[in-house]
Amino acid sequence: METTRDREILQKYVNLLLQEIVEEAKNVGIPVSRRILKDVKINPRPKKRFGCCRKEGRDFQIEISRFVLDAPEAAVRNVIAHEVLHACKGALNHQDKWKEYAALMNSTYGYSIKRTNSFEELGLPKPEDRRTPVYHYIVRCKRCGKEFKRQRASKLTKHPGLYRCQCGGRLEVVKYSNVNIER
Repeated sequence: METTRDREILQKYVNLLLQEIVEEAKNVGIPVSRRILKDVKINPRPKKRFGCCRKEGRDFQIEISRFVLDAPEAAVRNVIAHEVLHACKGALNHQDKWKEYAALMNSTYGYSIKRTNSFEELGLPKPEDRRTPVYHYIVRCKRCGKEFKRQRASKLTKHPGLYRCQCGGRLEVVKYSNVNIER
């Protein structure tokens, strides 16, 4: 059981790593935003996502999943560095600018920043609750038969007539299980 003191120590640890990584990036000429919030958000809920960088107004919030903190420090630094690069102008996605910055950090500091990592690459066990997803909705194209599976109700599952398949065909819901459907 994690105590309040444990959480405070982890928070200080990731905040310090964030500061160090931002300085590293600046030292090699990467234009890191000054609008990164100083406190990394540690999120206990994600099971598959390692981290994210969210734009909140004019600021950037770096978030790391709690389970990542069980990995070796190099892996934690890698995840934070990945997200810091998203806070650079023109690098909010994984396009050329982000790749350029990642390559520079990798070659200079020995990171292995890339678009995606696996649990094994980070030195983490796979989560035990990885189950086969249960798709409650199947939306099918009337023209080509392509199926779009969804676990949750969405605008697509509620109003398939508003959308078209890539082939231009109309969509229809062909299966939904006994879940609470708001129709």
